[in-house]
Amino acid sequence: MHLLHPERHDRAAEAEQTLRAALPQLEQAAGGPVVGSVSVRHDPMDAIEETIYNEPVDEIMLAIPGHHVSTWLHQDLPHRLKHFNLPVTVVRPDPAG
Repeated sequence: MHLLHPERHDRAAEAEQTLRAALPQLEQAAGGPVVGSVSVRHDPMDAIEETIYNEPVDEIMLAIPGHHVSTWLHQDLPHRLKHFNLPVTVVRPDPAG
């Protein structure tokens, strides 16, 4: 989908609501304020780079699908993000639900 496609923005709005609902728990776990963002960009690396260059970032937390999906998509983001010299925490779905 094109960056301006309405469905892409609808999905981003849904993800933004999920993020906003999770922020209090993230802040409690972090012991301080947490800033999160959702992007409409197709490439997650582009979205992360854009955020790093526009916001103060201390750590990158990634919620990514299971290993087989990210490998299939050639998206080894934790490895690709090492050049930013920031801690990267990967959050994977709980297989138990």
